[in-house]
Amino acid sequence: MSVSLSVIIPVYNVEQYLRQCLDSLGVLGSEDVEILLVNDGSTDGSRGICKEYQERFSNIVVIDKENGGLSDARNKGTEVAKGDYICYVDSDDWMEPDAIDVLYHFAVDHNCDVVEGSYYYAFDDHLEHNDRYFKANDEPFVLTRYEAMRELVKNLYVKNFAWGKVYKTSIVKSHPFPFGKYFEDSYWQHLIIHDCNRYGVIPRPLYYYRQRANSISNELGMRYLDLNQGLESRLLFIRDHYPDLTSLAADHLWKNCFEMRGRGKEMNALFKRINNAYSDLFSAELKQTLTFRLADRNSIWLPIYLFCQRVNKFIHRRPLKRIKAQ
Repeated sequence: MSVSLSVIIPVYNVEQYLRQCLDSLGVLGSEDVEILLVNDGSTDGSRGICKEYQERFSNIVVIDKENGGLSDARNKGTEVAKGDYICYVDSDDWMEPDAIDVLYHFAVDHNCDVVEGSYYYAFDDHLEHNDRYFKANDEPFVLTRYEAMRELVKNLYVKNFAWGKVYKTSIVKSHPFPFGKYFEDSYWQHLIIHDCNRYGVIPRPLYYYRQRANSISNELGMRYLDLNQGLESRLLFIRDHYPDLTSLAADHLWKNCFEMRGRGKEMNALFKRINNAYSDLFSAELKQTLTFRLADRNSIWLPIYLFCQRVNKFIHRRPLKRIKAQ
């Protein structure tokens, strides 16, 4: 039987979480789904768990490699994947039991190149779901390439995460993840969307995105340089291919760099360069904001104004929907 879908799971020192991840997939033993566990040089008991599950389930393949990071592990799995579609899962996260089946069949039934589901932020004692833009029981919908690119930049319906989606294998094999980068998705997702014709969105939360203090996404600091440099590469791509989205992408980059200034000389230098290099691309709306004008003049009033803004947002904030963990 041919393989319909390849699930690629990079594994590195996650023995505490790996079993929960694998047990949640709902496709263990499925003849038309292969599960590729890419052991990225783990030094704990993760490889032993991978081999244990390989012995138990015929559709699990363990790939051992030297440590090269998340992107390198994803690329290795993508290289050998046989499925028509690919789904990336991070090994410290988990999914709803029917998640892969729901994503895959929506892609096939609606001829989508990518299908994205919603997700929970999974903390130790509770879950959070971002229901500001759509509710979990809203109907799924399909976006065109242009609509998906616009929503990616707006960061509303379409998210920059690689995980928890299904992708046409022929598309992702053409776009390897950048090696050695943190927040690698910011360099990658717009390239995938550019090769899409139809992008599906399922509002129902299907993925549990674990929040842990020692994960890569929580080791911030100078790693945000990679994120903002990825957003800069996206801006340049959009300027060339989606010119009417340029100001939207430029504003997003400016705001990200502005938020990160003050976190070291490199971040300050990046903000200054972005502010100067792309001033002609920023929207009139951004340039008219008091934040932009004070930052552009390096005003001594900027810290006071930002403090007042934070207080106002705290008072009027709408928290994410909080769910007690089971």
